[in-house]
Amino acid sequence: MSRKYDEIKAFLKAEALKPESRLRMPTIAELMRRFHASQSPVSRAVHDLEKEGVLYCRRGTGIVSRSGAAPFTVRPPAEEAGRGNVAFLCVDYFASTIWQMEHTLNAYARQLGFTARNYRLQRDSDRSGLLRDVARTENLRGVVLMSSADHLEDGVLEQLGAFPCPAVILDSYFTYDELPDNVSLLLPDARANGQSCIRCFRDKGHRRIGFIRAVPDGTIPQQMIAGAQEAAAESGIELTLLSGAIKSWESSREASRKVTLDSLGEIRERELTGLIYIGSAGAFAGRRVLWEHGIRVPEEVGILAHGDDPILQDCTPALSSTRTDFTAMSRDALDILAGNLPRQRERRYPAVIVDRESIPHK
Repeated sequence: MSRKYDEIKAFLKAEALKPESRLRMPTIAELMRRFHASQSPVSRAVHDLEKEGVLYCRRGTGIVSRSGAAPFTVRPPAEEAGRGNVAFLCVDYFASTIWQMEHTLNAYARQLGFTARNYRLQRDSDRSGLLRDVARTENLRGVVLMSSADHLEDGVLEQLGAFPCPAVILDSYFTYDELPDNVSLLLPDARANGQSCIRCFRDKGHRRIGFIRAVPDGTIPQQMIAGAQEAAAESGIELTLLSGAIKSWESSREASRKVTLDSLGEIRERELTGLIYIGSAGAFAGRRVLWEHGIRVPEEVGILAHGDDPILQDCTPALSSTRTDFTAMSRDALDILAGNLPRQRERRYPAVIVDRESIPHK
């Protein structure tokens, strides 16, 4: 192999270790420019690493790293073991709330005496294939399927319904008209959360608010927008929807940055004094765009992030946000599997406002 090939392959292996590489890695064209190489050694390095399971490349997706779909096992202490196995299919996406839920699932499973088998749901994962593997698990006591921004196919719902044990769809991005009798749906109360965001601005005297939706379409953003529109109409607030197209598994941070940049003229023309972002990463990126273009936060525009992240309190100014209790949601999922809670056809979790410094009184 050529020296260029070896350099490119070593670089890609190092890049694949970074968490953000699950969303995006350098493209073929970018690698060619970086290494002053022809397409042949670049494509060969990418192809070989894909065969080795380090990364994958799909049309419309680009190059991203993968951490593997094979399950890893978390066992309880010996004296607590014996309650059987539970399977967790967790989304492999770069977000602190997902890591929080995965930690709670495994920690609480240990406390309940379950052995947890963890699967990674990635962009190109075959959910049906993974569920077939789960179905072969001995002494299976329950299944938790973490939702991504993809609608679950009827076949996947049928597979969940075929398990002789409870199944939970956790942090669901969609609602479903029909679910099997053993399946519970746990999700944020998006409509109430949208209402809370508007009332937070209203109580501080704001009357012209922008809602920036830079996430894939689904039940959760639709209901949050509907709730915000209801509260705005009741409060006499002018609400402007500022949105952009984004696909499932793409970066909400980059999408929010683009939407904010594209909306600067409308923000100024409508004299908006507050912006609501779906997602803490989006609010973080949007705040940067406003600063770059001379719009002061919070003096001219206040920001509220729907979704909390510890880093928001370290911004200047510290960003206000909503906080959903994902720990309670994850505990409830395990309690359903353990029989400590009955099946929940649909259980919604409200958010509370975390008031920091980014929304001024007018």
